[in-house]
Amino acid sequence: MIDETNLAIEELEEEIRRDNDRRYAFYRMLGATDRVLWRLEELNRDGVKTIPCDMRMRMRESLTELPTACLEVYRDSEHVQEVLDSLFEVQERLFRWRDPQRTADEEEELQPVAV
Repeated sequence: MIDETNLAIEELEEEIRRDNDRRYAFYRMLGATDRVLWRLEELNRDGVKTIPCDMRMRMRESLTELPTACLEVYRDSEHVQEVLDSLFEVQERLFRWRDPQRTADEEEELQPVAV
């Protein structure tokens, strides 16, 4: 009886974990793009024009979970500005992947208006 209850609890915990993994996938992917953007913006701020090879490899690896449709626009270049620009496009596609009904007009409507 206790063994059956423990097994049922373990199965429910696993099901909850899988549900949460699916639910939070978008946030994990967005976090990965944010971390890469942060690194690139630091390089850009410091006047670095070329991404070191080891950093480039780590950036690529941290984006592997993203959908192919998002990664299609990622430019794996040694140039900081080129990769930085492409990563903004990746994020834009990621938001559209999450909410395909969202249009560019709706995004503009959400922008704060300067007074």
